[in-house]
Amino acid sequence: MDRLKLPCLNGTTTPTVHHHSLANGILVGYVPLPETGLTCLDLWIAAGSCWETGTEMGLAHFLEHMVFKGSRHLAEGEFDWRIETLGGASNAATGLDDVHFQVVCPAAAAMEAVGLLTELALFPSFQDKAFALERLVVQEELKQALDQPDEVAYQALLKRACGAHSYGRPILGTPASLDALTVDTMAAFHRRLYGAGRLAVVVSGAVAPEVFHGRLQSGPLSQSAPVSPPQGVQPRLRIQPGHGRLKLKRLECARLMACWAMPPAAERTMLAGLDLAICLLAEGRCSWLISRLREELNLVDELDLELVPLEAGSLAILEASCVPTRLHQLERLLPQCLTDWLGQPPQPQALQRARRQMAARVSFGWESAGSAAVHVGPSLLRGHVTPLGAQLMDWQTWTAATLHTRVMPLFAPGEAHWLSVAPGDNES
Repeated sequence: MDRLKLPCLNGTTTPTVHHHSLANGILVGYVPLPETGLTCLDLWIAAGSCWETGTEMGLAHFLEHMVFKGSRHLAEGEFDWRIETLGGASNAATGLDDVHFQVVCPAAAAMEAVGLLTELALFPSFQDKAFALERLVVQEELKQALDQPDEVAYQALLKRACGAHSYGRPILGTPASLDALTVDTMAAFHRRLYGAGRLAVVVSGAVAPEVFHGRLQSGPLSQSAPVSPPQGVQPRLRIQPGHGRLKLKRLECARLMACWAMPPAAERTMLAGLDLAICLLAEGRCSWLISRLREELNLVDELDLELVPLEAGSLAILEASCVPTRLHQLERLLPQCLTDWLGQPPQPQALQRARRQMAARVSFGWESAGSAAVHVGPSLLRGHVTPLGAQLMDWQTWTAATLHTRVMPLFAPGEAHWLSVAPGDNES
């Protein structure tokens, strides 16, 4: 079993990541955090919405729901009852690249919980009645999303920016695509994607790696049959520059949104540079955009810039809200602020502030078993064991000069797809 010792942060040694693999090739990462008292079990599968075909839209998320409806050895509802009886709680989430199922429970119950989690996710029973009932649930979830102007605007931005790329398709699917799905289609999707070669497991919190792994090797997870590993589902993401407009009912504030294509998640050092750039731009009152557009001009109510790490190319998504009468002014000033920012390297004190903010955020994440698992899981799924503290080292490699020449130009206004969203009587 390999161990990755991490650097120190403010004099405190960060956790060690232990990693090993089962006989069938499934990677397992262990992050001991004994002071938490709880164990987090996180099963990651390369089966997000980007792996759907054109006739499977919404299937990855629908399947996430359906696995909780019973398995070969678990009746419907039994998984939740048994996990809660152990004192635990479960959750799941579907993303563009992957889906993961998580259980947090007392350490003494972890081995039983991982057996239940494996049974639930890898051996579901797809019953016609349960499928029909759960379809109604996901259809209602989609209806609720389509009734939220902010969500509609976000999906419209991705669709316009990403074009035909799978990242532009909604994870929840569409009403028509959900209607067309069948039990057989779901079962085939599960057989195709849920198996060794596309799985990774993170065990964090109160765990003794050597003891736990010895027991895991003889459990049902080690018997999971192999499926075809990920081979790069999509070509590199390209954003279609431009500026669109949208009117939505029940929208209180206007929005100016932008989407840029960024390097893929595997380019860890570049993503660290992007983290710093985003912090310089839009995190805290002293950041470039917020200090100018909100603190000085009182032009925006809220401004957020988010990095979404993805396999085929990450996304940087900006959203600024303002009163509708000032949207045209925001359309002019926000790109100009970005252009001004690109004109010179960041000041040393600003870069130091960004490094400290990012380090504080990561250190808080290490205090939670669940946060540590979410940090390790995606990289482990890609076959790379990334230390929890690797970002600390990566951030230090970036200087004001290298950020200015290699990272900041990625946020050029002309490289983005912009979307202006205003209140209106009719959607367009």
